[in-house]
Amino acid sequence: MRTHQSSRSLASKCCSILSLLALSSPLAIADRVVTMDGRVIEVDRIRENPDGGYILEFPHGTIVVPAHIEFKAVEMAWDPEEYEPKDDNEREKLAQGFVRHEGKWISKSAYKDLLRKAGEASAERTTEMAAFSKWTSAPSVESKHFIVKSNTSPDLLQYYSDLLESYYKLMDKRIGIKPTPTLRRTKMKVNIFKSRKEFAKIKKTPAGVAGYFSPMEHELNFYHDYEDPGISNWVSLHECTHLLTFLIDPQFRPQIWINEAVADYFGSSDIEIDNRGNISITPGKIQTDRVLTVQQALKDEKVMTLEELFTIEEVDFQAFQYAHSWSFVYFLNNFEEGLYAKKFARFFRDLYTRKGVEYTSVPSYGQAGTGFRVEPEVIKSFLLKKIGVKDVVQLEKDWHAYIGGIEINAPEARLKRGLRAVRSMKMAEALPDLTAAVDAGLADARAYASRARALSTVGMFSTDGEKPEEPDDGMTRSERMELALEDIEKAIELAPMNASYRRDKGLLLLGFSPFVYIISMEHSDEDSEEAKNCLGLALDLDPGNETYADLLESFDQ
Repeated sequence: MRTHQSSRSLASKCCSILSLLALSSPLAIADRVVTMDGRVIEVDRIRENPDGGYILEFPHGTIVVPAHIEFKAVEMAWDPEEYEPKDDNEREKLAQGFVRHEGKWISKSAYKDLLRKAGEASAERTTEMAAFSKWTSAPSVESKHFIVKSNTSPDLLQYYSDLLESYYKLMDKRIGIKPTPTLRRTKMKVNIFKSRKEFAKIKKTPAGVAGYFSPMEHELNFYHDYEDPGISNWVSLHECTHLLTFLIDPQFRPQIWINEAVADYFGSSDIEIDNRGNISITPGKIQTDRVLTVQQALKDEKVMTLEELFTIEEVDFQAFQYAHSWSFVYFLNNFEEGLYAKKFARFFRDLYTRKGVEYTSVPSYGQAGTGFRVEPEVIKSFLLKKIGVKDVVQLEKDWHAYIGGIEINAPEARLKRGLRAVRSMKMAEALPDLTAAVDAGLADARAYASRARALSTVGMFSTDGEKPEEPDDGMTRSERMELALEDIEKAIELAPMNASYRRDKGLLLLGFSPFVYIISMEHSDEDSEEAKNCLGLALDLDPGNETYADLLESFDQ
């Protein structure tokens, strides 16, 4: 067996992952790849592509993977017919029946013995790997402050455990986290699900929710987005900010704008991992889609004032308000090379510890049954005092001018905003942004896949109980479905190893939205056969996905 490894991977780590796999028989080992996020995918046959990359043959079809797509490891069984001997010595070895394995020539009997031992070792772990993917038997990792459970992969489980510990250390240094004696002895639970569907089903979350912190259960919940892992990083740190501020004072009920703005600011972080696996986190990464929203509001003369921001209630807090809240905190941390940054940090720390600020008691959850609230006007006065500002009008002008003057890549910002809207199931809102990103020439699979999902779903239902909004694009549903199919094919071209894109294509071929479908066989034989192969490839790429298995089974019934 030949093993190809990414230059960024560690051989020992790859071997430990690959040892978990089962073999199809004691003397026949399946080809396999390990993705950069730790998923192990068995392949019927892997061949090197003369043009670079690999050709992967699965039961339901063949996938050509271009050279720019990296794998953590690629293992290909020995094939003497495809091996090109380098010299006469190697030609003689081949003629004598020797096998090249890990850079050495060994006898065929020795090679078979290696396969047998590998098969036996892997077979012992088959049940364990199957159990790993099921939430009921998913493993946990216990760190200093958290108990992290996940059914994603061993790599991701450890990654998130390390990430959250690094974040705790960072925030403790910045604002000081001194839990009550009870909470000091309590390790917070973190549940990370392998899919949005599983997360929504188990935690009963509505559409558009990517994660949340439950103060009642002392629990942080979110799912890992394999399609867009950067979002999962943001969700994990955003929600962990809520968790950590809860630890500072479990009874404090912060006003919505400051609570979400701070979580948004710190959740938007640059994350780096060094060669030793140490994680460094730098908060305050610019959110271009938020900037775009505020800049558009400025042009339309609909921008929020500070008075509106300071007094907004939770019931009215939506994406538009999120953007303004984040932008104000971003401004306070970056204006005039950090003029207000340290002062704002002190305001934030003192507010959340109720140091030097007036507060009132309110009914609340928890054993105490009482919470503490700082009134909007008090927060406003406290902030202005801490940052040393008397002229609110000038502060507002500086905020608007600063955000309005930020140069951003508009297509990328519109892509990000469109993706956020699709996650919130606001398809009509997403379409103009996604179309702008596609028309600008962004070679990003997410743009095409998300537009396909929006086109095939728009006008079908609403998340707020109102009549679904129809886009003003002049297209019929048939035309939208045709464009959606073209989009998903482009997404597959850009990201051929993405299982969900294969699933989406299968459903689109049958005339369904990836979000709304009831499988029937009332379609042409040609469409049905291609759809079945697409759904089969989705399952080949993600064999533990029960949804894909159910969809494929529907064709066989």
